[in-house]
Amino acid sequence: MKSFVSKQLVVVLVIALAVVLSVLRPSSFLTSTNIINVLVQVSCYGIVAYAMTFAIICGEFDLSVSSTFAMCTILFVDMGTKINIPAAILICLVFGLGVGALNGFLVSKMKMNAFIVTLATMMAVNGMGMTYTSGKSIAISNDIVYAIGNGRLFGVPYMVYIFFAVLVIAQIILRKTKFGRNLYATGGNVNVARTAAINVGFYKFIIFVILGVMSAFAAILYASRLGSGSALYASDLALYCVAATVIGGTKLSGGSGNAVRTLAGVLVMGLLFNGLSLLGIEANLQNIVKGGIIILVVAMDAYTAMKKER
Repeated sequence: MKSFVSKQLVVVLVIALAVVLSVLRPSSFLTSTNIINVLVQVSCYGIVAYAMTFAIICGEFDLSVSSTFAMCTILFVDMGTKINIPAAILICLVFGLGVGALNGFLVSKMKMNAFIVTLATMMAVNGMGMTYTSGKSIAISNDIVYAIGNGRLFGVPYMVYIFFAVLVIAQIILRKTKFGRNLYATGGNVNVARTAAINVGFYKFIIFVILGVMSAFAAILYASRLGSGSALYASDLALYCVAATVIGGTKLSGGSGNAVRTLAGVLVMGLLFNGLSLLGIEANLQNIVKGGIIILVVAMDAYTAMKKER
């Protein structure tokens, strides 16, 4: 039992949270409506968390996903109103790709620190969003947009299907392809990866491109669900994704982890925040809990690394 708990701690956490919330709020938590609501709430952030898993496995991370996400909600809503929805989707994806490519170039080719680079692009893109909208939220009224964000199949929102489809694709790439194996090798030991003739620079570059594109994709879904865009959206996205990924068992040092375990981390975060809302905990206190979780997760990861070295 001790061995199982240590290896499957995140699964135990998901089950424990579900049991506790079922006892405390049986009439509100144990309903199909609330369960679907939890899945919808974690879908957009979860999609970016899968991409963040790729980056952390490769030994990197990206702080700019928050502002890229927010800017793409603005572009999608604005371009969808002024031009058309297909063009808006394309513009968002190209923008996300561009931000990711810039980050990847500076990190992989210019050998700049990922923290500094992505912090700078986060600030720059956030400034673009605030300037573009003067800090205000913009709205869109379109049947196609509403269908994307709120449509259902067999009572389950399209967004949930997309969330799990991305999970399957991410897991297959990581576990069944040469690309995935090389990501693990690059994150595990860069020097050994170079010796094995792996193009480390390419993988360091491409993970930022993946993050940029997936942030834009998730932003399109998010803006479709809310029918609006704002530079203030997803301010906690980067830290949320890192926390969910590490809770799932991906080491910040790189070289380990997978998408399924990140799903478990995302569910832990989703259930926790859903439970806090059901218990009537105000938003400011929820932020304290979020910050505490991130500190705890990073501390646990550091302790595990130290224990392994010893």
